[in-house]
Amino acid sequence: MEVTPAVVPFRVSVLCVTRNQDQNLRRCLAALSLSTLAKEIEIIVVDLASSDETSQVVEGQPNLSYLRLPKNFGWTKAANIGLRSAQGESILFLDPRVELAPAAIGILANAVEENGETAAAVPTLTDPDGRPAPYIRRLPTPRDLRPSLTPPADSLSPESVEYPGSFALLIRKSFLKGMNFLDQRYGELWADAEIAAQVKSAGRRILRSPEAEGILHPEQSKRLDAGLLESDWHAGASIYLKKHHGSGLGHSVSAILSSLFSGRLGLTRRILSGDKFDGTQE
Repeated sequence: MEVTPAVVPFRVSVLCVTRNQDQNLRRCLAALSLSTLAKEIEIIVVDLASSDETSQVVEGQPNLSYLRLPKNFGWTKAANIGLRSAQGESILFLDPRVELAPAAIGILANAVEENGETAAAVPTLTDPDGRPAPYIRRLPTPRDLRPSLTPPADSLSPESVEYPGSFALLIRKSFLKGMNFLDQRYGELWADAEIAAQVKSAGRRILRSPEAEGILHPEQSKRLDAGLLESDWHAGASIYLKKHHGSGLGHSVSAILSSLFSGRLGLTRRILSGDKFDGTQE
């Protein structure tokens, strides 16, 4: 009797959510093709209705699934769509602006797999000129909802970091499953803060590895509605504060009053409606 060999899942699923980042995406994918783990990773590109040459960039790429969405449903929904098809034991959320060194994914995967306290790991990022890139911050609090982005305190030593965003975050898929994946109430923003907050609440850590290296390039214009982006931020902030600090309503009231007093009635209407990037505006 012939035995069908078991399907071995990919070690890492690289999930790249993109919108109008064709040049950055081309560079990002080229770097992934040189990864020392190239044969053990799958790449999932979720395209938020780009109007550039993204579809041509992904053509012919090995182990790549391209999911083009008809509208901009926001980063959170796009990431959840990608997660549903991901087969990897770990997920690497990768911004198309990031160009990873060949050894980076293997180093991050090892860091997560070899230490149960480490739920996620991130590389050390520099800008194109080799200077430490600001991509790490503290978790938002009611007193500081917009913590500043800073470079690593010491680029030569491993360290636990609170909130490194989703520039290049490798996390156990089992941890995301425990979260029931990403809270669909978020739109374009705040889902990355939610992941970091859940890691902290679970008593786990996000490790920044100095040996895993990458370059963070400037962003191309995503062509987003600025007013909708601000409303999306306030909607996400209210959800985040309610979940983690019990004060979401207070933020919503404050944001409404602030927009009223500044004469931004359009923003007031959007905040009252809870507008976010969910595809309904296109």
